[in-house]
Amino acid sequence: MKSLMPGHPVGPEQSVAPGGSPRRRRGGIGRWVGAGAVAMALGLGAFYAAWWPRLEALPELARARVAVHGGRWVPLSQVSPWFIRALIATEDQSFWTNWGVSFEGTARALVVDLKAGRFVQGGSTLTQQLVRDLYLSPRKTIPRKMTGILLALMAARLYSKTQILTAYINEVYLGAGAWGVAQASERYFGVAPSALTPAQATLLAGLPEAPSSLNPLRHLARAKARQREVLDSLLAVHWITPAEARAIWRAPLGLRRPAP
Repeated sequence: MKSLMPGHPVGPEQSVAPGGSPRRRRGGIGRWVGAGAVAMALGLGAFYAAWWPRLEALPELARARVAVHGGRWVPLSQVSPWFIRALIATEDQSFWTNWGVSFEGTARALVVDLKAGRFVQGGSTLTQQLVRDLYLSPRKTIPRKMTGILLALMAARLYSKTQILTAYINEVYLGAGAWGVAQASERYFGVAPSALTPAQATLLAGLPEAPSSLNPLRHLARAKARQREVLDSLLAVHWITPAEARAIWRAPLGLRRPAP
């Protein structure tokens, strides 16, 4: 007969712990994990089914946004390469290789936000900015951020990098009532986007961060400070030399006079 005294083995009919055997507990955890995975898959499937048709209309939606604001749609071939390089260096250095989302940038922004206790850093790629502009609220919330990440991943599957970049540079707000690079080039400098000088292009490329407060016609000192950040970004990825950065910084901008 097996002893029931403390410290001695117990019979098979005796419970070893209030929570059941370790094997039973592991089985329960596994079932919960499995159920959670199924629920997540179903949720993502529903999200995909609801948003995919809407994302298929992205090019038409971007063109409509430009038309409503009196802008002019231009292909990449009609935009100064300086603007394209400066924009990517500043806003999304991994644009040509990422999946619509920069996980490194998102993680870095999350760390900064957690330390600050509020949203202070974006970490958004050009693709994320595009889907936010066309589909989402500008309010910075966790649900909106997660929706933007999923939409950007889907948009990167639907469209080429050229299509995404073309839509972005045409619909983005650049201040002074100018939507897109064509309208902004004409409003600020009186030139076509293909004729932008390196100085003009690097100034424009910094405006998406805060287009109204960086409007060079009214806040030139702020716009120039932002231009220096753009030049620093170009230097960081070795797309210009220090001598070129100095020359661009000192070059005249040829700004038009602001409307009274």
